[in-house]
Amino acid sequence: MKRTIDPRVQFILLIGQSVLVLCAQIDQLYVLNIFAIFYLVYAGFFQTAIKMGLVVLLTAAIYGYVLTANQQWVIFLGFLCFLVLRFAPVITLARVLQEVPTGQLMAAMQSLKLPKNFILTLAVTLRFFPIIKMENDTIQMSARLRGLSYSQPKNWLHPLQAFEYTFVPLMMRTMKITDELTASAMTKGIDCPGQRTSVYQIRMSSKDAGILFLFILCAIGTFSFNLWGGIIK
Repeated sequence: MKRTIDPRVQFILLIGQSVLVLCAQIDQLYVLNIFAIFYLVYAGFFQTAIKMGLVVLLTAAIYGYVLTANQQWVIFLGFLCFLVLRFAPVITLARVLQEVPTGQLMAAMQSLKLPKNFILTLAVTLRFFPIIKMENDTIQMSARLRGLSYSQPKNWLHPLQAFEYTFVPLMMRTMKITDELTASAMTKGIDCPGQRTSVYQIRMSSKDAGILFLFILCAIGTFSFNLWGGIIK
């Protein structure tokens, strides 16, 4: 069962994680990834936590092998592994925030006194990518029935053609989704200059404060340990 977490706490964790991964070294990235996996478990995303754990474990193993190799292509593979380890913690926390209903998310961001344009951009962005994934799955299902899907090995000999059969319908659907989102937002009075009301009760629980405090302790402990280690050396 998925746990309800205050959207404000999720947003603060996402911003904090985004800042930390920019400053983190490789060993610190391991800690941030571990925290992100435990956060998925706490939020109730058990299957996603298992998949992310396997990805991080495999990526860390490949990166460890790269450090002992001298081939040029292996070094390039290590760079890709480094990017995965750097962006995985942010994507993980954003995945949890995507499950928050749009109305609840906007009410929570409004309570933080954030600019309205930023709130709208955040809400639309978090909803847009899952919709695009659903549309792509639908397109691939139709292409598979016609033998045109890139998941079928025979189409790998014609990558440009397979890309065209996927990209063009997806772009057409994206344009239609954009119009639908605009009409829906206008219907809900998104352009109203006044303060919006909400049926959601935004309240931070002791557990939400605890997970935020744990993240702060984890960040301070991880970065201060490396800082003192560098000073001692």
